[in-house]
Amino acid sequence: MSPMESQELHDLLIRIDERVKSIQDDIRAINKQRRCTANTEKIRTLERMVWGCAATMVGIAAHMTYEILR
Repeated sequence: MSPMESQELHDLLIRIDERVKSIQDDIRAINKQRRCTANTEKIRTLERMVWGCAATMVGIAAHMTYEILR
């Protein structure tokens, strides 16, 4: 893996991490207003996005580890 690819993957991980943090903030805000039934679907969607981002980060980290060890 070239240094350029490592830097690109590092930048991607940072952007994903920032996105996950913003989604978590959205979830916290929604949880404060949890009285509305429409928020339940929003929470489910945001949770799925968080888990998807987390899975993507794990996949990228595994790929980077594989490339380093290769």
